[in-house]
Amino acid sequence: MIGGAAMLWAGAASAHVVTMPRSAEAGRPVALAFWVPEGCAGAATTALSVEIPESIVFAKPQPKAGWDIRLEHAPLADPIINEGVVQRERVTRITWSGGPAVPDSHFEQFTVLLRLPGAPGPLRFPAVQTCVAGEKRWTEVPDASNAQTGLRYPAPTLTVTGSR
Repeated sequence: MIGGAAMLWAGAASAHVVTMPRSAEAGRPVALAFWVPEGCAGAATTALSVEIPESIVFAKPQPKAGWDIRLEHAPLADPIINEGVVQRERVTRITWSGGPAVPDSHFEQFTVLLRLPGAPGPLRFPAVQTCVAGEKRWTEVPDASNAQTGLRYPAPTLTVTGSR
């Protein structure tokens, strides 16, 4: 386990907000954690806001002791039946705030239960990390002119894999 944790930290050492796990199977539920490995230029983290991709119709945040959670919603173009209940809207953004500030010398994770879409491919979760002084906007997405590795502030990404 120590080796796995070391590899995990090596991936987060660049100080980007990242997702754990990094990949998951299409069409399945997943508990997706957003890891915040440090503050903003030494300042403690006080909030995290994460956009939920349009292809995700079910998202439920895990409570964190002492933190407030705010959900933003949008109507679904076509309502769906979710566990026997008609669902007419989806979560578009989740914001955790008001909890104890997370010092730059610590890391924190914020977890969301999601049902992944049925199609494989990358899912981007643009995120804004607010700190006591300043913020970091983890919102860049790759396009034809840049690669994921060339981005300074990449949006946290989950790779959805094909079903087995």
